[in-house]
Order: sequence, then C-alpha cells, then structure tokens
Amino acid sequence: METWAGWFNLLIPLFSFTGNVLFQVLWFRSRPDHGLLKSEYLGFAVGLALFLGLQPSSHTIYPQSPVDALSIAVANLLVYSALSYCYFHFINLCLTARRIRLIRDLFVAPDGLTLDQILENYNARDVLEKRIQRLLGSGQIVEQNGRYLVGKPAVLFAAWFMVILKFIFFGKGSEYD
Repeated sequence: METWAGWFNLLIPLFSFTGNVLFQVLWFRSRPDHGLLKSEYLGFAVGLALFLGLQPSSHTIYPQSPVDALSIAVANLLVYSALSYCYFHFINLCLTARRIRLIRDLFVAPDGLTLDQILENYNARDVLEKRIQRLLGSGQIVEQNGRYLVGKPAVLFAAWFMVILKFIFFGKGSEYD
C-alpha cells in the first residue's frame, strides 16, 4: 500500500498538469474569440482545482503526519506550478519568437525567400503595431488621449517578478544591463 500511495503522490502534479493542458487546448479551440492568454489562465486554474482535489485524497490513502503531508503538498504544488510555467512559455515562444517564425516561413517557401521578402514580413513598425493591438485587445494596455498606459496589472506584476528573478539568478535586472 505504501508504494502505491507514494506513486499516487508523485503523479498528482502530472495529473493536474494534464488537466491544465487538456482544458486549455479544448477551451481555446472551442472559444478562440476569448483569446489564448485567457485559455492559459483558465487551464492553470482548472489544473490547480484538480490539484487541490487530488492532494488531500493522498492523505486518506496513506496517512502521514501533518508536517509530511504539508511538505509533500508544497513540493507537489511547486512541481505543478513549474510544469505550468514551462507550458505557458512554450506556447508563447512558439507564437511570438521571431526566429521560430522566420524558420517556419522559410520552411514553407519552397524556393526560399530573398532578404527583401524577409524584411517586408518583419517590418519593425508592423511587428510593433501588431503587438500593441494584441496588448490593447487583451486589456494589458489601454490608450488614452494618444498615450498608452498599463491596463491590467497582472502582466506588470509578472514583469517585475521576472526582473527580480533575473537579478537573483543572473545578477542583473534586464538583458540590457
């Protein structure tokens, strides 16, 4: 019984992550008008709810001391969060990285592309305008009197968090330092 309970504890973050991915994909495909970012947040929330439902049941299968149960729950939550974080960035990397997009564009062009054709597709002004439109559409920024301001602060908090992590791990606050 102990071995089975140990495996169950080990698989909880994986089950939760699977729920996150499945819900996110199904939601986005059935409701693309709601946006990719919203589907990612909803997927994370569903996975977290699954985690919160599964984690306490592991204690009933294999009773542990409260300290052990809490330690396992925290470790599992960290694993689930790390998997979800990687998934979030994998999706966004595939959609936004110019290098990946360029390689894809070259792959589908049977005769290749000239430098002029590449520059036409990667005009800095067009790229910036598209990015601004996506940010406006998601409410992450707002436009008032011809000026852009931070809209929903969640992304701003994430940006500050990334600056803090970069400082902790790399000793600098941005890639420009």
